[in-house]
Amino acid sequence: MSKPADTPTALNLPQVDPLPEATQKYFDICAEKLGLVPNVLRAYAFDIDKLNAFTAMYNDIMLGDSGLSKLEREMIAVVVSARNRC
Repeated sequence: MSKPADTPTALNLPQVDPLPEATQKYFDICAEKLGLVPNVLRAYAFDIDKLNAFTAMYNDIMLGDSGLSKLEREMIAVVVSARNRC
């Protein structure tokens, strides 16, 4: 059976509805700045604690103190994602 085009994963993990106010605001900012809510965020939206843990880890890796620029970090993420075929 094929999955609908607007679902972020093949798993049936319905998004928390309604989203907590802070999460909805974060998703709205993503949609405004990127034109979409990234699938990785939508995929975690079935469990707000897991989504918060993921975003905290992402923000630490991508925005924390480092000798790498944001662009360099993004380039590494793209290469890793391509290598992992995701």
